[in-house]
Amino acid sequence: PAHVMPLLEIVRTEKTSPQAILDLMTLGKAIKKVPVVVGNCTGFAVNRTFFPYTDGAHLLANLGVDVFRIDRAISSFGMPMGPF
Repeated sequence: PAHVMPLLEIVRTEKTSPQAILDLMTLGKAIKKVPVVVGNCTGFAVNRTFFPYTDGAHLLANLGVDVFRIDRAISSFGMPMGPF
């Protein structure tokens, strides 16, 4: 949920002024969010970074690696939870 997540994505388009970006970055910090400027494309930035992560997990599972083992490995790597 947005009220829990610290990340605030600011979508920049070709018509977005530098001042609008600056104002939104300032507003994001004022409401205790972590503002990041992103382009306009499919999915949220965090989700796009997780696509390769979940693809790798599915590849391992398809190769026969136990999903619980995959989750334990990911959790021990520092992620709060595994993909499964």
